[in-house]
Amino acid sequence: IFLVTYVLMGFDLVSSIIMLVIILLIVLNLGALMYWWDITLNAVSLVNLVMAVGISVEFCSHMTRAYSVNIGADRVERARNVLTSMGSSVLSGITLTKFGGIVVLAFAKSRIFSIFYFRMYLGIVLIGAAHGLILLPVLLSYCGPRTNLAKLIKQEKDSMQDIIKDPVPIS
Repeated sequence: IFLVTYVLMGFDLVSSIIMLVIILLIVLNLGALMYWWDITLNAVSLVNLVMAVGISVEFCSHMTRAYSVNIGADRVERARNVLTSMGSSVLSGITLTKFGGIVVLAFAKSRIFSIFYFRMYLGIVLIGAAHGLILLPVLLSYCGPRTNLAKLIKQEKDSMQDIIKDPVPIS
């Protein structure tokens, strides 16, 4: 996971480490939830844990990528911008669509569906959403990667060219 995110994030070491930490925390919390709900570790729950890693990447990658390309005055402003722009997409596109499919499993008569699919999927979605939409932006606001200086210079250059092209009349 680390190597793939490192390459896909444009060789950004800080973003890749933060994503790895969040994914590990999601899997660790899911293991704790399994213990609390007395779900045994077997082939089905192991497949669900592997699937949880993939869904965790989905929760984290969109937010971290949006943060790394966002240009703001400081880390807190960038995290705020990411929550308003990408957070709603993650909430509606990932969390609510998966939650809609999980609700159907709540009414299953089979014990394997109610325990290993409904409970574990519910845990994956709720824990992943909490970590991706609450913990990740807070962590990025404290120790996220710095603003890409090349993008900042390009944005300032483009804004200066726009001012030169269309000067604002002084009245």
